[in-house]
Amino acid sequence: MTTFMDLLRNFFTHKDFLPPAGEMAGTLFTPLHLLFSLVCVGVLVAGCRLTYRRKETTIRRIYGILWAAVVVLEVTKIVWESCAGRNVGVEWTGVLPLYPCSIFMYTMPFAIWGKGNVRRAACGYVCSLGLLGGAINFVYPANVLSNYSCISFAGAHTFFYHGVMVFCALTMLLSGYHRYSGVTKARELLLPAVPCLLLSLVANAVNFSPVDSDYMFFKLESFFFAPLGRMTPDWLSVLFVYGIYLLIHALPYLPAYFAHRRETRKSS
Repeated sequence: MTTFMDLLRNFFTHKDFLPPAGEMAGTLFTPLHLLFSLVCVGVLVAGCRLTYRRKETTIRRIYGILWAAVVVLEVTKIVWESCAGRNVGVEWTGVLPLYPCSIFMYTMPFAIWGKGNVRRAACGYVCSLGLLGGAINFVYPANVLSNYSCISFAGAHTFFYHGVMVFCALTMLLSGYHRYSGVTKARELLLPAVPCLLLSLVANAVNFSPVDSDYMFFKLESFFFAPLGRMTPDWLSVLFVYGIYLLIHALPYLPAYFAHRRETRKSS
């Protein structure tokens, strides 16, 4: 088993040159991972408590700093993964930022500086699919910690990236920066899904190109989706995943929508 000093020495070592996950401390659900996760949760909770009562201008400034850090680190991670392994080159089938959580990078500028429906759509993504995806990958970073320790560049990056997603969503909701209310029309339930739908056009263009990838999981070929993907043709998988994304984005807003409909019936 590697020591803590070994982890620090190999902080920027690519997975191609690391020992198997079973021989490293800090991989998925090892004691070090659980301890590291508890510390990260503590930092996240403390950050939310210190932030959500501040003025909106201050909150927006914090969001801007975190967004810039996320973008810089994501670009750094892509370059590092492409250049630090045995085979130098871009792994087009997996390294591009075309995943559900990648949408966070593209929407946050609109959540920070946008107005009206543009801001509502951006914040809607952050507080629905963004919150769900960030929380899942923050609590269960299987894709990264199956190859890396949490004490590594890749491990620290995934905790930071998804922790920022959860932080932004929670502080938006706690501060009133964004609310799950004010939805009075069925078409408004689609607004939070707009960022996802826009990125899906790029993701599927790559998925059905010679690259033949599974970005945003539209082909259901990744992780635990694979058995379902093997049973369904690609066109059906795509429609199914679109339906899931639309549902995830709409769910938090459905109570407000149905409450408005009940009030409308009562008053008519």
